[in-house]
Amino acid sequence: MEFEKREDKDGVRLSWSSVPKSRLQNKRNVIPLAALYTPMNDKSETEVVDKSFLVSCRTCRSIINPYVQIVNNTQLWNCQFCGTSNQLPPTFNAQGEPVLHPSLNPGSTTIEYQTGRHSSLPPVFFYVVDTCFEGDDVESAFEQLKESLIISLSLLPEDALVGLITFGKHVSVHDLTSNDNISHTFSGSKTYTLEKVQSSLGILGSELSAAGLKHATQNGSQLPIGNAARRFVQPLNLVEYQLTSILENLVCNSFPRNNFSERPERCTGSAINVAALLLKSIFGDAHLTGGHLMVFMSGVCTLGPGKVVDKHLKTPLRSHHDIIKSQSVSIPSATSTSKISKFDVSLLKECKMFYHGITKLLIGLGLSCDLFIGSYDQVGLFEMDEVCYKTGGAVVMSDSFATAIFKQSFIKFFKKKEGEQEQEQEQEQGFGLLDMAFNATLEVKAATDIKVEGLIGQATSLPINKTTPANARMVAETDVGEGKTNSWKLCSLNPKSTFAIYLDKLDSMTTQTTYIQFLLHYQHPTGEIRLRVTTVPINVLPDSDNVNLEFGFDQEAALVLVARKAIEKLRIDSIHKKFATSAAIIKELDEEMISFCSRFGVFTQGMPDSFRLSSAYSLFPQFIYHLRRSPFINVFNSSPDETSYVRTLFMHEDLANSLLMIQPSLLSYDINTWGSSTDGNDLLEQEQEPEPVLLDSASLGHSKILLLDTFFHILIHHGSQVADWRNAGYHEQEEYAHFRDFLEAPKREALEILSERFPLPRFINCDEGGSQARFLMAKLNPSTSYATNVNHFYGTGDRMDVFTDDVSLQLYMDHVQRIITSKK
Repeated sequence: MEFEKREDKDGVRLSWSSVPKSRLQNKRNVIPLAALYTPMNDKSETEVVDKSFLVSCRTCRSIINPYVQIVNNTQLWNCQFCGTSNQLPPTFNAQGEPVLHPSLNPGSTTIEYQTGRHSSLPPVFFYVVDTCFEGDDVESAFEQLKESLIISLSLLPEDALVGLITFGKHVSVHDLTSNDNISHTFSGSKTYTLEKVQSSLGILGSELSAAGLKHATQNGSQLPIGNAARRFVQPLNLVEYQLTSILENLVCNSFPRNNFSERPERCTGSAINVAALLLKSIFGDAHLTGGHLMVFMSGVCTLGPGKVVDKHLKTPLRSHHDIIKSQSVSIPSATSTSKISKFDVSLLKECKMFYHGITKLLIGLGLSCDLFIGSYDQVGLFEMDEVCYKTGGAVVMSDSFATAIFKQSFIKFFKKKEGEQEQEQEQEQGFGLLDMAFNATLEVKAATDIKVEGLIGQATSLPINKTTPANARMVAETDVGEGKTNSWKLCSLNPKSTFAIYLDKLDSMTTQTTYIQFLLHYQHPTGEIRLRVTTVPINVLPDSDNVNLEFGFDQEAALVLVARKAIEKLRIDSIHKKFATSAAIIKELDEEMISFCSRFGVFTQGMPDSFRLSSAYSLFPQFIYHLRRSPFINVFNSSPDETSYVRTLFMHEDLANSLLMIQPSLLSYDINTWGSSTDGNDLLEQEQEPEPVLLDSASLGHSKILLLDTFFHILIHHGSQVADWRNAGYHEQEEYAHFRDFLEAPKREALEILSERFPLPRFINCDEGGSQARFLMAKLNPSTSYATNVNHFYGTGDRMDVFTDDVSLQLYMDHVQRIITSKK
């Protein structure tokens, strides 16, 4: 089966496209039955039809699709999810002739319906900006941050609702209707409630009732909210000048302190809390629109709710060891008499609980929280990650707001849609359509022999819709991630947003086909509410049919699904009281791989060299090896913020990018073969293509340039011979033009990757033996290391060793084979 074609068309990758008939045999497959679903997949055009074609089953509310059974050429169709017979309404073309219903077209496995309903309000883009900047370099970064914020206003839809809060030691809510730059100030050390924010700002409550909206629509009102609320949220086209003026006149909010012993007083948590409560006060629980709460941070929170660390520099920021220790502390420890300051473990739990409350508030509003970080030190992302993870927000982490990583990533955040249909709508509406979706819900329908265990990704579970009794039947007793339901809230989506849905296969009555269906309700950038329906068949095989079972195994999807399940166990938040350590997860992965190889490997007992895996399974052990060494599992030499950052991005990206994060790609350019043939342009171009090589230390070479792509880093590594020639200036001489082209080729390839990636990866240009080369050496499989040949000197000859105690892939597999073949 061509897994990539299904992904391009439907945005779905299954771990098993064919499953055994019995539940017991399915459990023996080790790898769970699950699907990676990318709802806004843009690799192919999706058919969009009118709401008049929307036909649903009267029992389970699933949508008609190409796999339903038409009863004897009548106007009846049988639902494959519950077996109910339904009436098929007649369908006619423009000439009034009867035609096939568009949903029954064999190619309409994914189809989108225009519901005819529109969002009551345009999307919200609310800015929460840190103003705690000190020092010449840092103040320069503040000026560039303000410049980026002003540029972003030109990238928003003209009718987008905008607002602004700035914070330092205090929180300032800016009045957008005043020309005098009036702001309302809240104390950063206090935790405010909804009633307190409403009374302080003069907001008496949400006026966005159904009757109020209807009245506003009839009277042509552009913004049907109260006059008091309009001071803080307004359409961009009405307040762009005032908002630009406020941003330009922002000043650093730094109170006097001892620069050598104290951190700045920064109330990040209080600012986010006030922003969420303000939006709650304005919009209530009406779920009228989606949007983004964009938070810009330049340092760690040291004041008020959400405090991560004390302001005194002698108190260190928490480490992974402190975080693990905090989970075992049930009561505050006694005051220590030691003069050595230690991290207060109670702060972590308080922080997690605080942001858990804000997360629930934003989910109720249908808004996502995006974190843009510009700091050389940690800012407390580990404590805050739930507010971003559960709401589907973006995270961009850079050293400073003056770097290209932040500037270009921030612009890419407002990427516009592409395509002829979207371009026509852009011309009609006068602005570009953002390439994102808002305020979505995802529902999964399953056949009688499949149950939904849960979802792992940037989503939050919703209660089971009891108005459709069939939904309760589809939910499994065991739960994975966000479980105990078959529907979830997705506050924000983009073309890379991917969700892992885990399924439980029951005993099937027949050996034919079973089905799952994805129903996505979302707010289109035009404001229209749409329904996207994707129906996926799964082949049901006899328990003894191992040949077709093998053809249906997608080892790439299986890796990502196993990785997500493992990373979810490592996450620490206020709900999951129990958590696993990295060592425990590595042990679980090893046991799972041994069980997998024992199930599908062919070997003779007592003979490790006899072990074989077919091509359909052979890459999976290699993937697991790299997963064990990845920063998602192995947190050594990573700060908690860095770990949280890479895990959050992994839980968002699609299969191709997720695979790249686990096992990076490596391209090789060799000067000895570059441009070696001049017999025709075609052959010359063929010789100049880079060669994909193994992520192995054997791929190193003195005459090579290596291009490493880890998703988070783009690294160009020059061998010693290439670096010497470059330093000698050969590329500047006309007779060595081919060497100049050789040096530029990997840069062109890297530039192409950088132009498409979000967030922008860090670019590293290094030479063999340089300090930055460690980023490459840490990713390579150490097949040649000092441990394998102790008499070899580093850097001599063609062989290049890696200084590491990590076991190589070959030694790892040898050990696994010995365990498997020794079992009775």
